[in-house]
Amino acid sequence: MRAVQLPNSVSSLTDRLHVLEFHWHGVGIQIPKFALYACVPNPIFSCFVQRHHRQIAIMKFGRYTLPILDPLEKDLDDQADYVAIVSVARGNRFGLYGFPTDCEGLAFTLPMDHENVPRIVQYFI
Repeated sequence: MRAVQLPNSVSSLTDRLHVLEFHWHGVGIQIPKFALYACVPNPIFSCFVQRHHRQIAIMKFGRYTLPILDPLEKDLDDQADYVAIVSVARGNRFGLYGFPTDCEGLAFTLPMDHENVPRIVQYFI
C-alpha cells in the first residue's frame, strides 16, 4: 500500500517516486520529478523585493514572472548557479515558483511506500 495518495495522473504511471536532489548552500532540496517545470542555468534575477518579511528574487521566464524563494527560508540576496522551477496545482489553480540551487539535480527513486515520500511530495500535491 502506498504511503501517500498521488494524483491519478501520476500514481498510475509508476510504483516508484522519481526525485531530483538539488543543493543550496550545502543543504539538500528534494523535489519530485513530476513537479519540476524547468532547471535554468545561470539565471538572471530581474529584481529583489520584500514579501512577508523576507527578501525574494523575481525572475522573468517567458511570459511568466516568477518568485524565487530561498528554500532555507532566509533572505535571498545573491545570484544562483541554477534555478529549479517547480509547478504547484491546488484544485483548478496552477502556479510556478523557483528555488535557487548550486547544482543541477541528481536523480534517484524511492518506492512509493518509503517513509520519506509524504514529506517530499507534500508541497507539490
